[in-house]
Amino acid sequence: MGMFEETMKIDDCRADVGASILILFIATILITGIVVTALTGTTNMFVNKAEKTGEESKEHVTTGINIISVSGKMTGDGISSFGILLEPVTGSGIITIDALVIRVGVDGRTPVFLRYNKTSDSCGDGFFNVSRWIRIEGDAADRADDPYIECGDMIEIGIDTTASASDFSPNTEITILLLLEEGFNARTEFRTPLTYVSSEYVELHG
Repeated sequence: MGMFEETMKIDDCRADVGASILILFIATILITGIVVTALTGTTNMFVNKAEKTGEESKEHVTTGINIISVSGKMTGDGISSFGILLEPVTGSGIITIDALVIRVGVDGRTPVFLRYNKTSDSCGDGFFNVSRWIRIEGDAADRADDPYIECGDMIEIGIDTTASASDFSPNTEITILLLLEEGFNARTEFRTPLTYVSSEYVELHG
């Protein structure tokens, strides 16, 4: 009888140990599943974020403007208007014109920053507009209300400098910088002619 009781105690003990191990094993599996799920979710989040960042970086790198030429209308002692012919670079994304900032720097003077205005191109008021939609799809009037250009388009930016024509006197160094909201900027530098003929247009760059 004593041996039987000892055997029963040993079996009970083994059963308790076996049940405990089984509980720990199940708990370990559950915790592992939770951890794996959490890690998978985190990994997917980082992958999605990396893909989005990659797409944004690619768009930033490929989006840009090419300045084809810059022309000006001369007065007796200065330039009364500028025309900047431009197009998106090959493979460029869409460029929003009303988010474009044009910086005009004249040697020895404070730079002027210009923003898009549908009806005004007054440099003195800080505006430029699109004077000509040369090569686009659709109606130019629609583009004026929602100004943008994409690969294949070509436009001319108009800037009226009549009020400050003498700032652009002969033999003056000028820097024009086109600052994009997304993408890489465009820059051109040139020096104005040594002499001006009033009311004539001159090619300043290109």
